[in-house]
Amino acid sequence: MSEKLERDIFSALSTTLENMAFMEVELEAEGAQTYPAEEILVSRLLIHDPIQGELYLGMPKLLLRKIASSVYIMPEEEISDQMVLDMVCELINTVAGLFLNAYLPGDQTYSLGLPEEITDGQEDSPFEMKRWNYQVDNDLFSLVLAGDGFFDS
Repeated sequence: MSEKLERDIFSALSTTLENMAFMEVELEAEGAQTYPAEEILVSRLLIHDPIQGELYLGMPKLLLRKIASSVYIMPEEEISDQMVLDMVCELINTVAGLFLNAYLPGDQTYSLGLPEEITDGQEDSPFEMKRWNYQVDNDLFSLVLAGDGFFDS
């Protein structure tokens, strides 16, 4: 796997969370808080062109509520479940755009689908997949990229 791919994925994710919610993304560290599947919200975004693939973002609902609270400037207890769902979809959309802008050649356009919620553990793709685990404020979350054209064989 290329260093550029790793760097572009991390840069897209960290830029998104730092710019939207002033939160620092770190690589997974020992002792990071994990959550049961029912406490994780997963969004999937299809990448149609020029490379077919999928991007999955799985985050604890608690972390998404913190992010939404920062973005909407509202107390966490006033953030609705719909706002949390909208947040994970907005995050994956922004991460995908930043990633593809950095990863593809400068003049290359791309086409994306619409973000959709899926059940945690249902990340399944006909393509080769790579998962990265990161943390924000000690809360572990994951980003998965699937697509044969992204990885060196």
